[in-house]
Amino acid sequence: MKIKSLNIRGDSVEFCYEGSSIRLSVINDELRIYEEVTYEVAIGEIFSKIQIVIKDGKVFLSSLFGENEVNNPQNIINGIKEILELIKNKNTKLYGKINNIISA
Repeated sequence: MKIKSLNIRGDSVEFCYEGSSIRLSVINDELRIYEEVTYEVAIGEIFSKIQIVIKDGKVFLSSLFGENEVNNPQNIINGIKEILELIKNKNTKLYGKINNIISA
């Protein structure tokens, strides 16, 4: 995976992938992966309605149709581990939070 311009903000990691702004955010006990669709000055960032959610040791696809468990999430987990290696020395607290969620 070719990642450009990795930024860490609070409990989130944002990076550019193939021209899209992608974010991994720790929200409560979940890790959410989503794309920033647009930015409106008046209201701020607008994110994709389709998201990948990792919670309770499982991976889900969240959409307007509800949440469905992903049967074979290994590629998703491997991709997150690649990103974790990039932030490991930059933000150990966030690294630990994300690692705990994907390892549950």
